[in-house]
Amino acid sequence: MSGEPGISLTTARGGRADLRLAIPPVNVLGVADLLRLAACVEEANAARVLVLTGLPRAFSAGVAIADHEPTPEAIDSMLAAMRRVLESLLRAPAVTVAAVSGACLGGGAEIAAACDVVITAADARIGFPEIRFACFPPGGVALLPARIGPARASEWILTGRVLSGAEAADAGFASRAVNAGRLDREIERLVRDLLGKSPAALAAALDLLRSPRREAFAALLPRAEDSYRRLAGDPALREAVAGFESRRRSSRGRPEREDPAETPPGGGKARRR
Repeated sequence: MSGEPGISLTTARGGRADLRLAIPPVNVLGVADLLRLAACVEEANAARVLVLTGLPRAFSAGVAIADHEPTPEAIDSMLAAMRRVLESLLRAPAVTVAAVSGACLGGGAEIAAACDVVITAADARIGFPEIRFACFPPGGVALLPARIGPARASEWILTGRVLSGAEAADAGFASRAVNAGRLDREIERLVRDLLGKSPAALAAALDLLRSPRREAFAALLPRAEDSYRRLAGDPALREAVAGFESRRRSSRGRPEREDPAETPPGGGKARRR
C-alpha cells in the first residue's frame, strides 16, 4: 500500500482492496477528499473485501468545508459529497471493513457507521460531537440508530459524547475492540476469514444485513439534510465557528498540532465533521 499522503486505493489478487486515508495530521477531509474517497469505493467494485484504514492518530477527525462560517452553497457541497461517500459504501459489492485507530469523529464516524464491520483499537476515540457546536450529523442521524439502537444513538448525538473504542464496541458500534498493537493482525485475520467464504452466500447475506441501514438512510437522510441546511447563518453556529477560528489563528506559529478532541463547529461541518 502506498505510503504517500492522500487517499489511495490498492487492490490485490484474491479479492481484497485497501482504501487508505492519509492526510496528516488527523485525516481532516475536504469536499475534494470526500469525492476522491467515494470514487475509490466505486472503483473497488471487483473486490470482495474492502478495508478502510486511516492514520494511527486518526481514522478521520472529521470533514473540512471552509475556514469560516459555511454558506448555503458550501453546506450543499459538503452534504452532497458526504452523501456520495455513504451511498457508495452502502452499495459496495464488497464487505466493507473499517479499521479504526485514534480519532473517529463526526464525519469520520459517519463513514465508519456506513461500513459493514468495524474493528477498533480499544483506545480509539469515537463519537459525534457536532451538537456541542450548534449543529448535528445528518449521516449519523440516519445510520446510527440502525447500528446501535435508537436509545444509544439519541444519547450519543444529543450529548456529543465521545467514547473510547472499547465503549463503542460494547455499544455495538464496532464488532470488537482490540489493543492498538493488535489491530492490523485482527484485520488480516478477519479478511482471510471473509475471503474463505462462499462469494454467493456472502453477497446474499450482506444484502440482507445492509437492508436496515439502507432503508433508514433513504428515509431519513433527505430530511436530516434539509434540517441541517436551515442551520446556515444560525447565530449559535456562527459564534461556534468564530470561536474555533480564533483559537486556530492563535495557534499559528506553534509546532504542528491538531487536537482531534477540539472538534470545530459541526464536528467539522464548518471546518470538519
